[in-house]
Amino acid sequence: MIHNSILQTVLDFLHLMATIAWIGGMVFNFLVVMPTANKVLDPAMAGKFMGALFKRVRIVVYSSLLILFVTGIPMKIASQYYVGIINFDNNWEIVGFIKHIFVALLALMAIYSFEVLSPKVAKLAVKGLSPEMMDLRNKQMKLGGVSFLFGIIIIFLSAMMNYL
Repeated sequence: MIHNSILQTVLDFLHLMATIAWIGGMVFNFLVVMPTANKVLDPAMAGKFMGALFKRVRIVVYSSLLILFVTGIPMKIASQYYVGIINFDNNWEIVGFIKHIFVALLALMAIYSFEVLSPKVAKLAVKGLSPEMMDLRNKQMKLGGVSFLFGIIIIFLSAMMNYL
């Protein structure tokens, strides 16, 4: 258990900031940026814009994942409810495990989006509108919707863990 309240506060602060940056940014992108770009920009320009945007967002997401991992491990071990790795002796451990499954899936979806879909869309956007580009953009939108849902679930499960 971490007995240093300053260290606990710094870890919690960094963990919360990384969560806000990643999931908050994802919510903002899904609810504000993507619909606005699709409404205001022609499909080719929207594809170029999203490609450029995701290059920057990618840095925030990957940095956030690293911070979440580095801060999350000592925070979990320091919890009075922590029993052990993959241990289901109490509800806190069960909900925490489920939350981390969603975090892992969300991270994998982010990697797929940044490393596979976005480069393909950006490459096709340069050539102009095509059915293939529209299909990829639809996949991005669907993936964004699922990611948005997973982000909300993660926040809900995190809140739930505070009261178990």
